[in-house]
Amino acid sequence: MSKKFLAAALLPTAAFAQQLTIPVNPTMVVTATRVAQPASSVLAPVNVVTRDEIDRLQAQTVTDVVKTLPGVEVVSNGGRGQMSTLRVRGGTSAQTLVLVDGVRSASLTAGMTELNNLPLNQVERIEYIRGPRATIYGSDAIGGVINIITRPDKGASQHKFNVGAGSHQQRQASFSSTGQVGEAGQLKVAGGFDDEEGYNVHPLPGINDGDRHGHRGYNAMLDYQQALGSNWDLFGTTRWFRNVAQYDRSSTASAWGPATHQRNETWTENQSYQLGSRYHNERYLSELRGAFSRQDAYDYQDNSGRDQANDRGYTRQYTLNWVNSLKLNELWTLGGGADWQRDMLDDRSRSSGSPYPAGAKERDNTGVYALAQFDNQTWQAELSGRSDDNEQYGRHNTWQTGAGWRFVEDYRLSARYGTGFRAPTFNDLYYPSKSMPGNPNLEPEESKSSELMLDGQTAGVEWRMTGYRNDFEQMIQWAPNGNGGSSPQNVGKARIEGVELEGEFDTGWLSHRVSAEYKDPKDKVTDKQLQLISRKGAKWITQAQWQQFDGSLSWIYQGERYGNVANTTELGGYSLWNLAVGYKVTPALKVSGKINNLLDKHYQTAVGYPADERAYYVTMDYSL
Repeated sequence: MSKKFLAAALLPTAAFAQQLTIPVNPTMVVTATRVAQPASSVLAPVNVVTRDEIDRLQAQTVTDVVKTLPGVEVVSNGGRGQMSTLRVRGGTSAQTLVLVDGVRSASLTAGMTELNNLPLNQVERIEYIRGPRATIYGSDAIGGVINIITRPDKGASQHKFNVGAGSHQQRQASFSSTGQVGEAGQLKVAGGFDDEEGYNVHPLPGINDGDRHGHRGYNAMLDYQQALGSNWDLFGTTRWFRNVAQYDRSSTASAWGPATHQRNETWTENQSYQLGSRYHNERYLSELRGAFSRQDAYDYQDNSGRDQANDRGYTRQYTLNWVNSLKLNELWTLGGGADWQRDMLDDRSRSSGSPYPAGAKERDNTGVYALAQFDNQTWQAELSGRSDDNEQYGRHNTWQTGAGWRFVEDYRLSARYGTGFRAPTFNDLYYPSKSMPGNPNLEPEESKSSELMLDGQTAGVEWRMTGYRNDFEQMIQWAPNGNGGSSPQNVGKARIEGVELEGEFDTGWLSHRVSAEYKDPKDKVTDKQLQLISRKGAKWITQAQWQQFDGSLSWIYQGERYGNVANTTELGGYSLWNLAVGYKVTPALKVSGKINNLLDKHYQTAVGYPADERAYYVTMDYSL
């Protein structure tokens, strides 16, 4: 990983304002406030993963990259194409906001982001900030924000082709081409294909023996930036991907019925479009952007087809964003803006063949926010607030404040407090089932978060120690509804307290990022440990660059977890090693190899879904 914790090497963009192309200092970051700001003014833990670092990891998916980040736990129901969700600091998957080029990527029905569906070959870098950011982004930004950026830096020029193959008859090919168009334009074109037969992700002896659950995906993108003058830019992006994956719906014999064998397939197609303009000078920045995304998803038995699917969802999302920043003087910066979003569920959507009720068709959300920042090199302070008016659940206000003190050069003590919320999804509200219906009377989940951080640099090691407490109220959980069934209700309460330790340093041609955490994730209603959340974890990511060689060695340790709410099913802890090595045959040609799960560890992150055994991959890259 990059040597600097808070450095976004030559990063001009992120979050909703990530398209900024104004020159910035290499130690600028942008995800915290949607506008570029000095790293020293960010009062929260920030990490950046560059494209070069992704290549040295030889990651196959976005999940492979994200799970190396501090404070992240990933729960996967198998390999490529299977459901894979992330949890930051013990929160649920819906309590971490995932953006793709500043656009929310979570499913409008399920409320979480399917990381394995996102095309990694399009990614330029990933920005990750921990702690609440609801005052900047609104709903879901409780545990943190992950921003997956596909737009290249201005002035970049590279043409790259990649082919590869691996275990489970995996094969893939991709290309990415970025270059200048005239004197003021820049174009990026990318596309890819991958196919894998997979393995049995949910083995049930005697029932689904010999089954494989694979994946096939296609993707493409087009991005263009045009400078209309020294202070005015236009930008636009279109992205598309289609994924087809198999999964298991077999079951063993029980009181509910005999054993059944069933293999299902999901078919998902996603399209997104962005168009915007920005004005900027030395003191002021203003950006206006519109975006539209649509997703069609089908779930059906694999011996039929998507035309016979009883489960199908057609969602549409429209957004408008206006971001502003004004530098008053050397000490004070003001910011603010407005967001509008419309979520729509098409009339043709079905769940188990049943239509969604009329109230599920659409909802609008309008949010306005403001922030103020102070920095005189010794003292730092920030204050922000936001008000969201949602057509379904009304108005919700959030606020956040923080302060930092550089008591000695290279050493800083800082503290933060903020509130957040998570809006209920369409399934939470309107799921069409007689025994397990949605609940249209749900209110948003609410959170209160506090954090104390000490960071500095000692003997060439950049380190950070953070303690935090997150309290959750009105958590949406399934509970008896009085009609003989269950429905989502605002009945959950939880408290998560934790400590994180991080360090980054170089030893010769090796760079290291080390992290460790301990947390107490407790359900305040049952006094049990929260499901699928471990108390302890550690990671050591080493990357190398030496002459014609590069590569990485990663170690991820996750402690014991419970697979159910009652804490009666324990999932054992595990240590996972991955090794990747690349060699440049010529300046343009590179061959690489990777071994996932080097020691062939048997483990599960979800009950009944064993992780893949040792797997091998080889790739060849040609760059111009």
